[in-house]
Amino acid sequence: MKGDKGDQNASSGFPGVRSLFGRGSFPGTIKLSRKARSETGEGAVQSSAGRAAGSLPSPAAPGIRPQEHSPTTAAAASAGLGGGSPQAVGPPLAPAAPAGSNTASVSSSSRRGSSQGSEGHAVPSGQASQEDLVMVAPLRSMSNTRITKFNKILGEQVADLEALRELSWSGIPPHLRSLCWRLLLGYLPPSRDRRQQILARKRQEYRDMVPDYYDIASSSRSSEEELGALRQVAVDVPRTAPGVPFFHQSRLQKSLERILYIWGIRHPASGYVQGINDLVTPFLAVFMSDYYDYAPMDTWQQDAITDDQMLEVEADSYWCLCKLLDGIQDHYTYAQPGIQRTIFHVKELVRASKRYVQSPFWLFSTLSLVRVGFRSWLVTGVGCRVEEPLAEHLAAEGLEFIQFAFRWVNCLLLREVPFHLGTRLWDTYLAEGSGLRDFLVYVLASFLTSWGPQLLRMEFQELIMFLQKPPTAGWSEKDVELVLSRAHMWRASFKDATSHFS
Repeated sequence: MKGDKGDQNASSGFPGVRSLFGRGSFPGTIKLSRKARSETGEGAVQSSAGRAAGSLPSPAAPGIRPQEHSPTTAAAASAGLGGGSPQAVGPPLAPAAPAGSNTASVSSSSRRGSSQGSEGHAVPSGQASQEDLVMVAPLRSMSNTRITKFNKILGEQVADLEALRELSWSGIPPHLRSLCWRLLLGYLPPSRDRRQQILARKRQEYRDMVPDYYDIASSSRSSEEELGALRQVAVDVPRTAPGVPFFHQSRLQKSLERILYIWGIRHPASGYVQGINDLVTPFLAVFMSDYYDYAPMDTWQQDAITDDQMLEVEADSYWCLCKLLDGIQDHYTYAQPGIQRTIFHVKELVRASKRYVQSPFWLFSTLSLVRVGFRSWLVTGVGCRVEEPLAEHLAAEGLEFIQFAFRWVNCLLLREVPFHLGTRLWDTYLAEGSGLRDFLVYVLASFLTSWGPQLLRMEFQELIMFLQKPPTAGWSEKDVELVLSRAHMWRASFKDATSHFS
């Protein structure tokens, strides 16, 4: 009788997990126990992969011409973006992992991986036998199921922004990113009929500001503050994105200088502050990718687009920067109180572990976090408590959080991760909307504790050098997604326990 009951449970599955993921696919890597492997066998794994592969939906969506197989041309045309080549270029129907790429597992040697894909393909791991792991598509944002969902939302006459935020949180396919970012920031309206008109009006408004604010003689500038702002912008622009050669081309630097100077003059409460220059770069890169068919940035040439196209990218980047900074402007006002408050909250959060005790109810609340996924819980659930020993160690070594975290907050971690991962980070930032200010606290705490065991073995000098330049050069999208998913779970866990911020 006991065996029959166990078989029944195995066949029906845990209802919370079944309702969470549906259609028989987990968005991550599940390590099977020896008993489970002996019962299911290799054939069950292959059968599951076959069912998932056979149930892949078509990438075509309402409002998208089926012969193009890509939302890029249709969506951009409806928004008046005018990007990309005349011939539509779409992503592959089944994105494959690059040769030699690291596969995610729940073993101790690869705990940094995060939830990726939801197609349920069985792929052998580089560090475990095929029977040990059930692998999934390497990039969740590029899964066919998610692309179809994006197409459906963007193909509607009036886009459902809440559904778009929910979907974008876990990553946006590159060929849809520029349109999604404009919608998430409120730069473009949900209604397709109004987008082209508003886009044309805002771009013309920016064109009119350039001669009024920037293209004037130095003697005509009204105050010493304006001259000082222009000098500071001119100093910071060459320092922007030091590892990305494209941003060191003269044409890009001139656009960046105009954006920063005009923003500073039009926002006198803060004016231009060092660090804002980094916040423009993701917008410039993503909006320009429309004109380069989403090719790698190291292949871009500044002469490949016209002056009018460059000015359109510049205008869109300016307005999107305005939208972003509207929610965090106190990060850049006098004494930068927003940054000071965020760093204080990060410190309090890292110290909060012993005031938070996990309970059985935490498991069920965690399983309801659709955006995080079951695998992320497997990886981080056991160690979800924020590490108080780390905070005590930093204090014992005399290291203040502001000594390393100021730049983290000032640049929203863009300087701490490879540039190409910054856009993935910003998919989640922009999907958060008005919640970004609070969510950033959990992201920074999650980022810090990624190296918890290593940091506990370091002394002051090693700590300051390590944290001022974290070793993220070898990171992939999976590492960024683990940081984000862990931050999301911490926020949900502490949702009704805000005393850790006091």
